[in-house]
Amino acid sequence: MNWSYLIKQWFGTLFLGTIILQLIMFQTIQNTKQICGVLAIFPISLLFGLIFSTPTYILYSFIYRFLRFKNINSNFAKIILILFVVFNVNITTNIIKGSMMNNITISYSLSAILSGLIFKLNFNNDYN
Repeated sequence: MNWSYLIKQWFGTLFLGTIILQLIMFQTIQNTKQICGVLAIFPISLLFGLIFSTPTYILYSFIYRFLRFKNINSNFAKIILILFVVFNVNITTNIIKGSMMNNITISYSLSAILSGLIFKLNFNNDYN
């Protein structure tokens, strides 16, 4: 199977979500020393995003495969996959809890929607 959509959406969500989170934090921090700290945690944010998103994308791969073999319309499948990611971002942030979880939920949900819509899902080009 062609897993490029899954990989593009996963890493698109991670990078875009981290950037959006940094922008949100940049807007809410008044102290310039803290702003430098926010920029320094960018690689750490990517790493934790990768770790915490791995279970979601393992399940996502099963849903992707199921939708592909059920010959579901690509546009409808995209909506299902995007909603699955947004739902799991919310579950993950509710499990973790913390002072930044609202910002994290917003940034990664928004990035999942954007990256899911930007990349093309075409089951017709998949191969077994």
